[in-house]
Amino acid sequence: MRLLFLSIFLLWVGCSPKESGSPSASATPSEPVLNFIHDWIPEPEHGGYYAADRLGLWKAEGVAVRVLVGGPNSEIEKRVALDPFGLGIVRGDAVFVAVERGLPVVAVNAYFQHDPQGIMVREDSPVKAFADLENRDIAMQIGATWLIYLQKKYALNQVRVRPVTGNVANFVKDPNWITQAYPTSEPYYALKEGVRSRVLQISESGFDPYRVIIANRQLVEKHPELVARFSRGAYRGWQEYYRSPQPIHDYLRSISPTMEDGGMRFSYVAMRRLRLSEGDPSRAETMGAVDLERWRSLGFILKDLGVIQSVPPLESVVSTAFTPKALGVDPTLPPPFWTDAPTPSPQP
Repeated sequence: MRLLFLSIFLLWVGCSPKESGSPSASATPSEPVLNFIHDWIPEPEHGGYYAADRLGLWKAEGVAVRVLVGGPNSEIEKRVALDPFGLGIVRGDAVFVAVERGLPVVAVNAYFQHDPQGIMVREDSPVKAFADLENRDIAMQIGATWLIYLQKKYALNQVRVRPVTGNVANFVKDPNWITQAYPTSEPYYALKEGVRSRVLQISESGFDPYRVIIANRQLVEKHPELVARFSRGAYRGWQEYYRSPQPIHDYLRSISPTMEDGGMRFSYVAMRRLRLSEGDPSRAETMGAVDLERWRSLGFILKDLGVIQSVPPLESVVSTAFTPKALGVDPTLPPPFWTDAPTPSPQP
């Protein structure tokens, strides 16, 4: 839903609440409230956090959490850095950049084991691999680190960047249109318009950051128990959302104007099929697991690309104190509630 919702985001936030009506946010005056900013408007990719909120799992952990809506250009790293009780969702490479810029943030929770960012092409497109992107136009965020990586690795010297349009209209109209996309959303909306697609997953190129929750360093150092309670509630929220997604989808539809049942079910099935939360068991990945060598490797990749000048000590970038293992939480996720994605009928 990343592209589809961009064009209506500003209109929507102008007439919608900035936070969920969360039971966990009803703290007594003496209790600090954690401000948690997710990275887009409410959608299934945030399902576990809305489950933690709506089912009272954070409240049961004894922590008050206010869920805040993000969106394009939310500058989440800066907002978290300025808020002593702030947390927010970013991609792993953004943490290195923020730390080098002197922002007091640290990754405390591996939200997704693999970032879902991808490049969407038509199903019958001659683009079968990343090397095939040479001399083509791509609608995407200008300056994205993952494109810099692809350009260097695959010698893509003639890639032309188009602005992201905010919907799939150009993809539907133009057989040669290529765009950044999430496999959990844009393919569904293209299919609604009768266009089948494929998504090249950036994580399969070798550029494979976690998607993480960052916290203000002061929060981690002065109130580690609050971060631990937040994390336990979040992990259990994902377990409950994956076990029974429909009640959360019903809530998301009530607060987010573009949500629809078919699209949310498609997102759920794609998240489970891609194992975004649980990761690859052959690599000892589980929900919330943190591999420091993988973080170190990402740091060297960013340095090699010139995105950062030097690789900082990992303890300044990521904490392992809040993994499920460290907190005594069983990371096992339930079997998928749905295994088949809906096939929408093309629009007339």
